[in-house]
Amino acid sequence: MKRYGISILFFIVSVILFMTSAIVGSHLDANGMLIEPAFFCVPLGYLSFMLSVFTAIYSFARNKFYKKSAN
Repeated sequence: MKRYGISILFFIVSVILFMTSAIVGSHLDANGMLIEPAFFCVPLGYLSFMLSVFTAIYSFARNKFYKKSAN
């Protein structure tokens, strides 16, 4: 479990960012313009989620190949 620590951290950060975006919400002003105060959380959430996936794959692959070369 320790080897996936950074991946879990990125995943938790992405969940927090998506929850922040959902909680803050969005609204329409009088001119019909969509106002999203926490829009920056959406791309950062996706980035953090993708980083968690890539770091999990890297950790898994590194551990698998390291054990093979050690034998």
